Amino acid sequence: NNNNNNNNNNNSTIIVSPATISLKLLLLWIYWDAGSGKLFDPLGGWSSTADPLPALDTYARHTTAARYVYAVLGPQGLRLLTPAVVWIELLAVPGALLASGVWGSQSGTWLAIGLICSLHVGIAICLNNSALLSLTACVPWTIFLPIGWPPDGTAATAATSTHSPTIQVNLQNIMATGCLTAMMLGSIWIDALSASCDQSVRHIWSTLLHNRWNVFVGAEEYVTWEIAPGQLANGAVVDVWSRSLVVNWAMPGSGAPSTSTARPGRWRSFPYLAGLEGEEGEALWGYLCDEWNREHAGLPDQNLIKYNFFMLQADVLPNMAFSATRKRLIHTHNCFKGNNAVDDDNRDDGSDGAETIVNATSSSKSDSHEKPPNTATQTTNDSRDGDEL
Repeated sequence: NNNNNNNNNNNSTIIVSPATISLKLLLLWIYWDAGSGKLFDPLGGWSSTADPLPALDTYARHTTAARYVYAVLGPQGLRLLTPAVVWIELLAVPGALLASGVWGSQSGTWLAIGLICSLHVGIAICLNNSALLSLTACVPWTIFLPIGWPPDGTAATAATSTHSPTIQVNLQNIMATGCLTAMMLGSIWIDALSASCDQSVRHIWSTLLHNRWNVFVGAEEYVTWEIAPGQLANGAVVDVWSRSLVVNWAMPGSGAPSTSTARPGRWRSFPYLAGLEGEEGEALWGYLCDEWNREHAGLPDQNLIKYNFFMLQADVLPNMAFSATRKRLIHTHNCFKGNNAVDDDNRDDGSDGAETIVNATSSSKSDSHEKPPNTATQTTNDSRDGDEL
């Protein structure tokens, strides 16, 4: 019985080692970086006095669940709740450190973990393509918990055990400490101290150490999505980007307008590589040709001949509304003649990359984009599919 009690007591103890300390400090840096960025946002998007819209109002409209949240809280409720996100990010880690390591408070520890994980779960259900990252972000917070349940299930026992942590130092902890400390110090260096040339994505250390969670620092002013009308050998016009036989210029979304596309995850960075030239540019844009033709192998009349790649935007407006859509021609590619990039001097609007205002949901859309030479024109009932080729 004594042995069982000892095992139970050990299983309800928080382990303290250089590795666990390093992980907690890394969490402190990540959430301080995210929270302070919001707090000191020059535009004040995360304050209750944000003008015209607070950040949560612009983000809580991307999924069906988000629309229900919007309906329940309303614009004023989201405005009041917006600053709470900032303070949860700033205070959750210090609160968990104090509760688990100083006060020995199980309830305080669970409160801090519950608040931050609720925040991540909210992001997961309100933003498309964010569930995996958001739910994974909850995992490191288990470092603040004991290694097992209290032996008698009472908070008093847990509080006693967490107030007397077990200190462990071994080779495994030393190795983990080295990795975590390097990540923490490297993240601070790459984000706060390094020169701009050291932050290039061409450097492996930039990719490994760019560990910032400040993507939501400002309020979202607009939503973006992509479309790539392409012409097949049989003259049909398809959407190469969404791998669809129908080109739809309307704002995408499952149950709600959103920035979701047919290619989530890392595909979201594809348009931002448009500046690649030469062999790199050909490999980037030519992949869409190879992908389409590979998926339609054995059907020569469905071979992709050429396509245009557009980025579309719509401003976020009050009461779940969006502005008319702007479109920008990013790239023109001939699958058999190689890379044919569109630079700012040759853009359709002649204003150094400015975007042409169009109504993306109307069948009578006007279009000031110049058609590439020697291209056929084909129209459909709902958009300018052929006009864009």
